Amino acid sequence: MVIDLYKQSFTDYVNGNTVNVDAILEAQEALSNAIIKARIENTGTEFLEHLKADIDYLKYNIL
Repeated sequence: MVIDLYKQSFTDYVNGNTVNVDAILEAQEALSNAIIKARIENTGTEFLEHLKADIDYLKYNIL
């Protein structure tokens, strides 16, 4: 999900097309929910937090 989103966002950005903001927001929400669920279940969240940081980078530096 994150890798495909990165590919598409950078392709759109480089080609001067509109970046799919909705897809970025959906990924951000899905990862936030997964982090909350992992915390509730007392499991690791490091990898999820790294993925969310990647999505945040797209949101705040590409858009």
